[in-house]
Amino acid sequence: MGSKKTIHIILFLLTFFTLTYSDIFLNPQVPQTLENYKLIFFENWPYSVSLLFILFAHEMGHYLPARYYGVKTTWPYFIPLPVGPIGTMGAVIQINQPIPDKKILFDIGIGGPTASLVLSIVAWLVGISLSKVITIPPDFDRSGFLFFGDSLFTYLTSQWILGPIDFSTMDIQAHPLAKAGWVGLLITAVNLLPFGQLDGGHVIYSMFGEGYRKWIHSLFLLFLIFALLHFTWLLWSFFIYFVIKVEHPFIKDSVLGIGKFRFYFGFIMLVTFLIIFVPKPIILGSEFDDSSLLIDIFRLITDNIGLDL
Repeated sequence: MGSKKTIHIILFLLTFFTLTYSDIFLNPQVPQTLENYKLIFFENWPYSVSLLFILFAHEMGHYLPARYYGVKTTWPYFIPLPVGPIGTMGAVIQINQPIPDKKILFDIGIGGPTASLVLSIVAWLVGISLSKVITIPPDFDRSGFLFFGDSLFTYLTSQWILGPIDFSTMDIQAHPLAKAGWVGLLITAVNLLPFGQLDGGHVIYSMFGEGYRKWIHSLFLLFLIFALLHFTWLLWSFFIYFVIKVEHPFIKDSVLGIGKFRFYFGFIMLVTFLIIFVPKPIILGSEFDDSSLLIDIFRLITDNIGLDL
C-alpha cells in the first residue's frame, strides 16, 4: 500500500514540475539556465498551484461520492506532460468495483466537473481581472507563438471585464491565474463530452438510460463537425471511438430512478458544456488568420448557390 501511495505522490510532484516549467522545458528558444528556471518558478507558481488545486478538487468530486456509497477507488493519478503549453493531461481515479446503479453513477460522475467548473470560473474571473490588454504592432509576426482559443464564456467575460477588445489588433497578457482557469475550464469541458466513460457519458447515460443507445452514435457524428474546426477534436474523436467508446457500459437502474433534481442538474451541466467548450483550443500563430475547413466548406456552398456572405 505504501508503494502505491508513493506513485501518487511522485506523479503529483512531477505534474507540479511540468506545470510550472511548461513554458521553458524543452523549449530551444529559452536558455536552459538555473537563473531562468528560478524566474519561471516565481512567475508560474500561481498557475501550477491553482491548477493542481482545480484538478485535485475535480478528482475529489468523484472520490468522495464513491467512498460515501462504499465504492472502492484509488487516489488521484496526476498526469504530467513535459511538452506543450499546458503541462498536464489532467488527473484520473480508478474505480475498482462495479458501480451499483445509475443514481450512484450520476453522483460519482457529476461531482468532478461540478467542483472543477466552480473553481475554474473563480480562477478565470479573478485572473482575467488581473490581466492586461496589449496592442499588437501591425507588422508583428505571430508565427512563432501559440494562442489559446476562446469559449463563449471566456470571450464574453474577457470583453466584459477588460473590453472592448479587438483581437485583430489587440491581445490579452493573461495572468497565470487566468491561464489556470482557462485550462481548468477546458479539462472540465472535455470531461463533459457525453460519451463512454467520460464524466458527461456517466451523466447522460444516468439521465436517459438504455434508450440513449438509439441516438448516442448520431450525437457522436454531430460531434465530428468540431473536427472540421480544429484537428484537436479529430484526435479526441479517435480516442473516444477506439478507447473510451461511444456507448456507456451497462449499469442497472436504481429502484427509484435518479429523481427530478438530478435530471435537471445534469441538464444544466450539459448546457454549461456548450458555454465553456472551446472550438479551437490551441491556435498556432501561423494559422491565426486562416479559416477552418468547416468555414471553407460553408463558403464553397454559399458561393455555389449565389449568396454573398
